[in-house]
Amino acid sequence: MNIDNLEKNSSIMAAPTSLRDFKDLVQASFSNTLDELDEGDGAFFDYSKSLKVYLIENNNERVPIFPGFTEWKCLDDANNWLISHKENDPHKYLLYDNSLQRVGVLYTMLKVTGIDKQINYWIEHTPNLDHCWLSRKQLLSFSGREGWEEKGIGLRYRNVLEEKNKGEDRSTISLKAWYGSGNVSDWKSGLDLLREKATISSVRWRKSIDGDTKVSSEWYNYGKVTVSFADDVEDIMQSITIMAQRYYDSLTEATKLRDNSLSGFELNFTKPVDINAFSDFVAGGKSSLKLWMIEVESEPDLKRFRGVDMHTWDLVYLDLASDYAYLSIPGNGCVNAAPRIAVIQGENTAGDTSILFNGVDLFD
Repeated sequence: MNIDNLEKNSSIMAAPTSLRDFKDLVQASFSNTLDELDEGDGAFFDYSKSLKVYLIENNNERVPIFPGFTEWKCLDDANNWLISHKENDPHKYLLYDNSLQRVGVLYTMLKVTGIDKQINYWIEHTPNLDHCWLSRKQLLSFSGREGWEEKGIGLRYRNVLEEKNKGEDRSTISLKAWYGSGNVSDWKSGLDLLREKATISSVRWRKSIDGDTKVSSEWYNYGKVTVSFADDVEDIMQSITIMAQRYYDSLTEATKLRDNSLSGFELNFTKPVDINAFSDFVAGGKSSLKLWMIEVESEPDLKRFRGVDMHTWDLVYLDLASDYAYLSIPGNGCVNAAPRIAVIQGENTAGDTSILFNGVDLFD
């Protein structure tokens, strides 16, 4: 494929037939992006040119068809890489790295305003699909790696459990802070306090070598990555593959521990949970937790729930106190419920949630 004559708008680029073609297309889309980035910020780049990546937890034997797109087919040079075209518009396409099967990686250059909603719809309406829910430690795992520097942070707190206040009066915070290249030392204490109090919903990472930007990307706690610039697309794709492998390994280890022990997953909340409101939150099975549960036992400081994980319709048990919970997933149930609860419940209570199994820190 000759990329010299490619249109700048990725939505009308010819669809790739090989993985090499796709990498060339992505690299071409970044050719002028760096000039558009505000120094140290990246808030003004054209989102239609950015690479969007989604880590998908898939418990199906095959990758389910994406709504409005064709069946998945293998690329010519990579059997584990699949492509699907939008019906009646072959220039729009999705790529899916199925190398790990249980944890898939979906790549797209389509506009973020539309594809985010479509991804969520696909996951919510397809059995055995879920986001890969990245813990705070996973989001911050680039720290210390050569050349990588944290350049911004997204914080979130939305108390959906709060019954006292409704609508705009409900406690909530949504904040993104880009550090830029200036001196933010005067802000450090305030930002550190916010990081401790609120949930980290995203982190912007920049990789620089000898002062030259190599990668600019934002990583979200529901397994999404937006890449605004990559000097070498192989570099950022390798980082994404490493994160997918890390999440896959966590799922595998958590499943093995669950199968070899009668213990449950212990979730520790740094901020208290409103356990009385939680019953209503999960009773209808319509919350973002994807749990449909009923309260079977109640004490002033502890409630016991039984129900199903709507991701796989497996049985789950949950003992919930104000600052901790025990999650039991019997049989062959999917352990992805543990990080999902940790991330989503973290946003509902603010702060951080750790996941332990017999003292072992999982999903770190």
